[in-house]
Amino acid sequence: MGVAQAGIAFRPTTEIADLKRFVSELLDDRYEEIPHPNVREFDIRHAGDVMVQDFGGAVFICSDALAWKHLEDQSSDVSSLHQRLGSPAAFMVFCNYDSGGSYGYALVENGLRRRSRLQTTGVSRLPPLLEHGQPTIIEQRWLSAKWYLEDDDCPPEERQRVFYLENPRVEVAEYFLTQQMLGDILMDQYGVCPWDTTTEPIYHFFRVGSNIPDAETEPTSEKLPRSEAAELSSKQRRPWWRFFRAR
Repeated sequence: MGVAQAGIAFRPTTEIADLKRFVSELLDDRYEEIPHPNVREFDIRHAGDVMVQDFGGAVFICSDALAWKHLEDQSSDVSSLHQRLGSPAAFMVFCNYDSGGSYGYALVENGLRRRSRLQTTGVSRLPPLLEHGQPTIIEQRWLSAKWYLEDDDCPPEERQRVFYLENPRVEVAEYFLTQQMLGDILMDQYGVCPWDTTTEPIYHFFRVGSNIPDAETEPTSEKLPRSEAAELSSKQRRPWWRFFRAR
């Protein structure tokens, strides 16, 4: 079972006094806070659903609509986003769509995109890898790491490279290299990787006011953004961001 999470990570320059207003202005729509939903009620891949996680000052605003456009379009306007976030010194746009094979991040400093990388699998309109800017030191450690070809029954030309570091020994298949670097950068800059931690954040959930249902409804694939037409199983019971399918 994979992870489906995307959004923005940053440290606010000042305390966010009115989080509902902040989310509404960030996404340019009227959002209302809702009680903690279950997996059948909520999905950040829906344009109107937003989750906020606060890890002691490191804030993650999770929304596919907020993140994906800045990852697939490396000329997108991140300066406007920088202003809406309160002009932090740095912030990060990210996606971890695990079982769908899309991982990426954009590192923004003083309102300028310094580095971005997006790896996708089977997204017809995009190449398998998009990059902008020079790799960071964390990335360079992996990109220059030693590697070997996996031992598999498939033809040699179809085998993946497996990168590895020593002390301690860590091995990462090329398919998951961007995901690995994403997690490493999050840990370095924010001290936490939200899908790989035992730390419990403060949660807030928001939904566009016009989309708040009168009764419980189950999202369907028709309601998902075009970039994420996934089937949601009614049998799922794990945290909402863990799905069998992702981008």
